[in-house]
Amino acid sequence: MAVVSAPLLSFGASGQIAKSMVFASWKGRPYVRRHTIPANPRSTDQVTTRDTFTWINNVWKVAPEDFRTAWTAAARGQVLTDRNLFIKNNLPILRPLSTLAGIVLSPGAKGGLIGDITVTPGNDQITVAGVPPDPLPAGWTVLRMIAAVIRDQDPQSGILYDIAVMDDAVTAFSVVFTGLASAVTYQAGAWFEYQKSALASDLAYGPSIGVSALTT
Repeated sequence: MAVVSAPLLSFGASGQIAKSMVFASWKGRPYVRRHTIPANPRSTDQVTTRDTFTWINNVWKVAPEDFRTAWTAAARGQVLTDRNLFIKNNLPILRPLSTLAGIVLSPGAKGGLIGDITVTPGNDQITVAGVPPDPLPAGWTVLRMIAAVIRDQDPQSGILYDIAVMDDAVTAFSVVFTGLASAVTYQAGAWFEYQKSALASDLAYGPSIGVSALTT
């Protein structure tokens, strides 16, 4: 039975009515839909989608705050949450693949500009360096470069969710990820965090796509 907070069709309701309609809300927005019984299909395509979705979601669960910052900024003011946006951007890219090639590490937010990023693998390590765009828009400053690496794997069956993140706020911008596995491919990349005005909260983030790097 549906539970109402005021007369039905007035303020809102939650739950199902006579197995015909379901009332609920999402992010504070009330909605109603037809009552359905999930069929739980197990076709190859649907299993692939679910497995990839699960892997991306698990990465988000353990991702450090510095990785999430650009996604949170990009999702602000949208119906999607930052986690939903991360999944939405990466699911269509990774679903048909058996690697993480092209994984979106930063979606870009608030007009953030892309910089020149160089990824250099080494002995159990990866160096990520960046050069911000020049010139910058009037009033903009570069606060830091944020870099990330994640071990390459099949997103439909992988179990390595940890994504390592480092940042550098000093020119020339460069970080070194050490202690990585030998002769293993990682996806790596970086993006810049900008302050667009004198207001400290007026931030923007550049986009970044993962680049394959094979350690020695």
